[in-house]
Amino acid sequence: MSLAEILQLIWPLILIQVAFQIYAMVDLIAIKKKKTKNLSAVLWGVIIVAGEIIGPALYFILGRSEE
Repeated sequence: MSLAEILQLIWPLILIQVAFQIYAMVDLIAIKKKKTKNLSAVLWGVIIVAGEIIGPALYFILGRSEE
């Protein structure tokens, strides 16, 4: 399997991951005036960016304020 074939298979996953990260960051910035649960907003931003697909999932499960 060549590199071009591998990229054709994984580009949709990369697109989904980036879209999920962008959505989580926009949500985090939108509620920045409010408080997040468990950690500061800056730390959640680092987790979202560094955590690839797991980071945004953790933010929506554990860090999003319910207000």
